[in-house]
Amino acid sequence: MTAEGRIVLVSMPFGQVFSPSIALSLLKSELAAHDMSAEVKYFSIQFAELIGQHFYYGLSAESRPSIEHLAGEWIFSGALPSASRPARYVDAILRKRGAAHTGQPVSAALIRRILRARAQVDGFLRECLDWMLRARPRLVGFTSMFQQHAASLALARLIKQALPESFVVFGGANCADVMGAETVRQFPFVDAVVSGEADLVFPELARRVLEGQPVGGLPGVRTPDGVAAEFARGRFSPAPMVRDMDALPYPDYSDYFEQFEASRFAREWQPSIYLETSRGCWWGERMHCTFCGLNGQTMAFRAKSAPRAVEELTTMTGRYPACVVEMTDNILDLGYFKEFVPELARRPPAKGIFYEVKANLRKDQLRSLRDAGIRSIQPGIESFSDPVLKLMRKGVSALQNVQLLKWCKELGLQPGWNVLWGFPGEPPDEYLRMARLVPLLTHLQPPEGYGMIRLDRFSPNFFDSERLGFADVRPLPAYRHVYSLSEEALGNLAYYFDFGYREPRDVRAYAEPLFKALREWRQVHEKNDLFSVDLVDGLLVWDLRPAGRTPLTILRGADRFLYRACDAAIDVRRLVDCLDHSIEDPASGDVIERRLESLVESRLMVRDGTRYLALAVPLGEYSPPAPVGAPIHELVRALGRAVPDGWFVPADIIGETAERHARPATKPRRGGSRSRTPRMPDDRLDESQFSIDERGGVLVRRRAARHGGSDAWRQGRRKNEKTEGIG
Repeated sequence: MTAEGRIVLVSMPFGQVFSPSIALSLLKSELAAHDMSAEVKYFSIQFAELIGQHFYYGLSAESRPSIEHLAGEWIFSGALPSASRPARYVDAILRKRGAAHTGQPVSAALIRRILRARAQVDGFLRECLDWMLRARPRLVGFTSMFQQHAASLALARLIKQALPESFVVFGGANCADVMGAETVRQFPFVDAVVSGEADLVFPELARRVLEGQPVGGLPGVRTPDGVAAEFARGRFSPAPMVRDMDALPYPDYSDYFEQFEASRFAREWQPSIYLETSRGCWWGERMHCTFCGLNGQTMAFRAKSAPRAVEELTTMTGRYPACVVEMTDNILDLGYFKEFVPELARRPPAKGIFYEVKANLRKDQLRSLRDAGIRSIQPGIESFSDPVLKLMRKGVSALQNVQLLKWCKELGLQPGWNVLWGFPGEPPDEYLRMARLVPLLTHLQPPEGYGMIRLDRFSPNFFDSERLGFADVRPLPAYRHVYSLSEEALGNLAYYFDFGYREPRDVRAYAEPLFKALREWRQVHEKNDLFSVDLVDGLLVWDLRPAGRTPLTILRGADRFLYRACDAAIDVRRLVDCLDHSIEDPASGDVIERRLESLVESRLMVRDGTRYLALAVPLGEYSPPAPVGAPIHELVRALGRAVPDGWFVPADIIGETAERHARPATKPRRGGSRSRTPRMPDDRLDESQFSIDERGGVLVRRRAARHGGSDAWRQGRRKNEKTEGIG
């Protein structure tokens, strides 16, 4: 292709730096299949080098500061120009002076970094433009995801001024539906916008541009001369969806890795790669979660065949063996448990895989994911309240959410999840109940984040806001400081919205107990545990949680059976049937409930209605991690005395919960002198180290061999990237 026909696809700040764009990389492959070459340029890497990777990552991950500040957009808004002077934005949005909405002000140090980054924008954009002037592309395509819109518009404006013959096209989640139409209407330097999935339409758009033909009339493509009619009709049709997922090419990540290796990040950071095995959401097709704004106009679920998915994953992990794989799927296809997951288990990748899943997976399904190398999941938990989950339309129960966290710990899976509150109609007393529940869960993985819901475009909370109980829905206040536009235009461009309630409620007041409990959970999590050891003579339950009642409990007979039976949340009526067939003396439902309530009072089990769930994680596939070793050591030393091969805990200080119910823990006693105290192992424990003697005491043996640390795969905070538009 001649220089005049060059195509450049651009990722601007604050797009991902430590992962390539799957959308742009797929489009590069699509163009190649149509005999057109393209280069993907990651100016995002260049800007991250300029302002520092940690600060950049905080902005791109919408965590420091949060999305409500739109700091990433505002940093580039001065090149548009912006709607207000910097001091107004800093005071009103960052410092929260006079703001009607709640939230914590941004620190002075972070404000200084934001202002320094804004001061560096002009020089950065000049460097980007210099590169474009050397390349002289005929077609420039911008992906706009999350906080990439202002930066992309700023560079597009300069390109059009310097290279008026170039054709500028936008795409991505920020260009879906009316957002794309308003972008074309407000910014004359944008020649076209693709709304929806660009895979099928973009090669034809590129061909027409290179051949000098008009692009008007292509489905899903917004142009200045056609957008007025679309506004008049009030309908903005998307580009055609990809229905045959197997027909998609593999993404071409060569440009990203070449540019990343040339950056200073290559010495210290290992990128991950994005892949996809499906688009849309099969649960959303049935019951759209009220707060979810993903997918836009493309909710229909489509998945690659299992052989194609395995082939692509195997090829890409072979090409990039050091990279963790993050699947962009909104939800795992349950059909994959038949072929895809078992086949993957036969040849798992060297590094881990991330997937979004539904929280009601069975334990055997989670074990299959682990065996297949899928070590990190996002289960979409969001709450531990059945009434609140029902308002969200999640299709899971609170106990299923707790159950999943417990099984993830047992199986070595890393769950990433959040807690949301602020739904109209939610019972305030549920938050006090959840605040009382959380201290019992501190041995499980805490949430990555928690807080007030946000209204996202395309979510039922947005498009059905009045019926669902919201009022006064308007764009986040920060948009007024990014764009100098009318309220109508801002409403069309915005993806994030502020709101009130039709029936006023003090969410901050009733959510405060839960907020404090979740914060405490994150603080104490690493050094507490609750695990069980199943022996012939009884079930040992070791409790190192701050909220624990008894450090060591032995469950025998029916109690042992019931506790094991409640590994999954189960209704008491099913327990009656199970118990009748498993012990010599059948028990009535009332007797079983009394036994279960004793376990609930001991804080070893939780109840929701007539369903019960054991909280201790069985030792076996799970063993306590290294940070828990010291607390276990101290506990056993406090309870017992040294013996030649380990430690012995006498029966008289063990809190049994058999027929005589749980009792308060006896004051810990210390046995043996420090000089003669054998060290407890600080490595992983297993069942062979524990036994119960004939007097009911517990022996904890030392191990002869030492084991290495946990091999659980750990993955940092991710930000989902969807293949919509050209981004």
